[in-house]
Amino acid sequence: KTQSNIEQSQIHHQCIGGILFYQCCRSHFKIKMTLFLADPMALSRRRRSNAAFIGVIMLSISRAAFSSTAASQLAGRKRLTIDTISDNLKSMEYAVRGKIAIEADRINQELSKQNEGTSTSDAKFPFDHIVLTNIGNPHAVQQKAITWPRQVMALLQLPDAIGIDHPNASQMFPEDALQRAREMKHSLGGSGIGAYTHSKGVRQFRQDVAQFIEQRDGADPGSVDIEKIFLTAGASEAITMIMTSLIKDSNCGIMTPIPQYPLYSATLDLLGGHGVGYYLDENAGWGMNIEELERSLASAKAKGINVVGMVLINPGNPTGQVLSSDEVKDIVMFCARHNLVLMSDEVYQENVYREEDTFFSCRQAADELGLIKDDAIQLCSFHSVSKGVFGECGQRGGYVEMVGIDDEVNDILFKLASSKLCSCASGQAMVSLMCRGPKPGDVSYESHEEEKRVTFEGLRDRAMLVSKGLDSIPGFSCQPATGAMYCFPSVEMPPSVIKASEEQGISPDTLYALDLLQTTGICVVPASGFGQREGRFGFRTTFLSKESQSVVDKIRDHFETFCSKY
Repeated sequence: KTQSNIEQSQIHHQCIGGILFYQCCRSHFKIKMTLFLADPMALSRRRRSNAAFIGVIMLSISRAAFSSTAASQLAGRKRLTIDTISDNLKSMEYAVRGKIAIEADRINQELSKQNEGTSTSDAKFPFDHIVLTNIGNPHAVQQKAITWPRQVMALLQLPDAIGIDHPNASQMFPEDALQRAREMKHSLGGSGIGAYTHSKGVRQFRQDVAQFIEQRDGADPGSVDIEKIFLTAGASEAITMIMTSLIKDSNCGIMTPIPQYPLYSATLDLLGGHGVGYYLDENAGWGMNIEELERSLASAKAKGINVVGMVLINPGNPTGQVLSSDEVKDIVMFCARHNLVLMSDEVYQENVYREEDTFFSCRQAADELGLIKDDAIQLCSFHSVSKGVFGECGQRGGYVEMVGIDDEVNDILFKLASSKLCSCASGQAMVSLMCRGPKPGDVSYESHEEEKRVTFEGLRDRAMLVSKGLDSIPGFSCQPATGAMYCFPSVEMPPSVIKASEEQGISPDTLYALDLLQTTGICVVPASGFGQREGRFGFRTTFLSKESQSVVDKIRDHFETFCSKY
């Protein structure tokens, strides 16, 4: 099992081969003499065939002997094992698809087998399906796709002869969908969405993003630089790209909220950087204050961490809060004052449910404060088609728009994007459709806006239903979900639950979430996966499912039996 042993084995097999070759040569000589005596002319005819025959035999014997022994000695010498794999990758945790989601998938497969009659397990479950409230994946829980974008996407996918150029196309698709599909195919160079695009994304699609930002923020036309916009595979890829550029070495750190979306902590683990947590104030509706930011930053610097950036999630995930314009401006000024790159996660900007709240972007705050004009802020803003009312998670479309980033840095990011060739062309197209829908007067405008309104109001109503329902459960406390797609209640755990979880080597809210799943079929994410204050326990749940009222009722009943059990 060592290199020297293998070398000795090779020599050993060469010796065996030499002995066998000697014996075969003696036999071959006897054959030749016999043939010569019987028929001298036969020797010349058979000499080459016999030599070739013996050579083949020798090669086969030698290779077989070496291969069998070498293979046995090489067994168990795999290069990539759990011991040799990257330590950063091993330590990375992503709770949204972690232990509870894996168990939910296992149960779901078993339920499918039972329904098909192919199960070999004796397991019985007191439910017939899994309710996936662990992840913001709207279409997986029966949210209806918005029609007009899908019509345009269908035309982009179809060959022209049976799509935009079909003689009956106008009978199958509205005229504004046909017109937009033609325009987008032209922007794609006539090759459609089956070809690679520019590594930053299709130029016209990036122009749609730029105009969307200008109109949203009341910015001057042409003030958003499309060369500082990258279209990516969801916002997640853009976030990873920026974090990769920020973490120069293991001494670098990025400020992240507690609680936070696990993508940030997972990426920092993978890159070998430091997470510098700052706490949101649960008693103030998960609000932020500058004193906590200053405390967190000073504490990290005292430990020798080079803090290079800060993450803001607004509206909040998993906390569901919406920040005021003054709060956003305070955060922007904090980052400018301390020379931190501000990473503004704004994927839930359409998901603002209270009439008194308005989404206020970090870019608009920086613009109004004069920081963009003075080149005094570095800001990266992210958006996605996965949330809002589109909910097109599987399309993998998103973008990052950058302010104050030098051209030399932009070129390096372009190189990084180029190494992946481009993001999914269909995802890019969906970003364009999200940013620029039908305009007033178009045949699809009213129906498009109506579908968006119905979807939004359903989300708004369920946000109130779930947050109030959870807050009414004895032992639960849940802040109002005024934005995003989640509730993040705290749960008072019986002391015996804490003891039992310690014995099992898991967190108390993981034990609770497993019990909830196995008893009711409801899949939530333990709050420990997002970060929380010491001694707090809870979970994150979406309010996307049409079964939300039933989910609240089952959680209420389960908690009573759970507490009795412990």
